[in-house]
Amino acid sequence: MKVELRGITKRFPGVIANEGVDLSVNGGEVLALLGENGAGKSTLMNVLYGLYHAEEGEIVINDEVLEFASPADALEAGIGMVLQHFMLVPVFTVNENLMLGHEQTHGPLGRLDFDASRERIMELSERYGLSVDPDALVADLPVGVQQRAEILKALYSDADCLILDEPTAVLTPSEIDELEGIISGLRDSGKAIIFITHKLAEVMRVADRIAV
Repeated sequence: MKVELRGITKRFPGVIANEGVDLSVNGGEVLALLGENGAGKSTLMNVLYGLYHAEEGEIVINDEVLEFASPADALEAGIGMVLQHFMLVPVFTVNENLMLGHEQTHGPLGRLDFDASRERIMELSERYGLSVDPDALVADLPVGVQQRAEILKALYSDADCLILDEPTAVLTPSEIDELEGIISGLRDSGKAIIFITHKLAEVMRVADRIAV
């Protein structure tokens, strides 16, 4: 997968957050998006994920210009994002969270097929080394495991490009080590990874390229 942003400009009242930004990332690559707080990193990625609409510029996926009206459009194009503040429903299980918007049914009454969803989650967990219990209640999970569930949610939606927004900000040192291993595995499987951070030491450990 090849993702390009060409000439992206995003304005808010009285503020130009991004001005004429060009950026690209390829499958099998970790691109670190590096900058201090307030530099516009998350804003740029929110444009790519369909949360914001840019006033100027274009998004190009595999040489095709696309327009995203919402994150659903971005997901359909293979773009997934793990936000700094997780979007999981605490009172649902991991399985229930991942099924939201991707409900599978079976039988004449159209009942939700939790078994099929559980099987897919376990297969993805094993393939990418994410180790998440599908039947665990999200509210009971440590922060690092909740983050893995968020990554699984993007993979469950068939994302080929994953945006990780300040993913280490809420993690312990051991959880950061685990996350870096997961990122390496995702890259080696051919996923394109955009790693948003302002921590240079982490960038040097995980990134193939750096955009400032």
